Amino acid sequence: MTLLAILLLLDAAVHAAVIIRFGTKDKNNVPFLVFAFVDAALAIAVFLLVPYALWATLVLTILGLIGLTVTFGKPQRDKTLDKAIWVIDVVIVVYTAYLLFAV
Repeated sequence: MTLLAILLLLDAAVHAAVIIRFGTKDKNNVPFLVFAFVDAALAIAVFLLVPYALWATLVLTILGLIGLTVTFGKPQRDKTLDKAIWVIDVVIVVYTAYLLFAV
């Protein structure tokens, strides 16, 4: 569970890096701000072993992945951080599914 909390904190930090680098003037960047707080809250919930935190992590990360994939081409900027978020989110989904269904 600690590894998942660390992954969520890393994801929140990369989301925050997008906001720090590109700001919120472009409305396509606002979801990154929202997910920075969501991921930070999920990291705390997972670390404290809050009931259903794993399910919330799985659902919200999948929704974030879908949103990022659908809107990937819209912002006209460097997408290196977006790709990093996508990879981290995939790792979070796989690891959370492992914790829920295999352990």
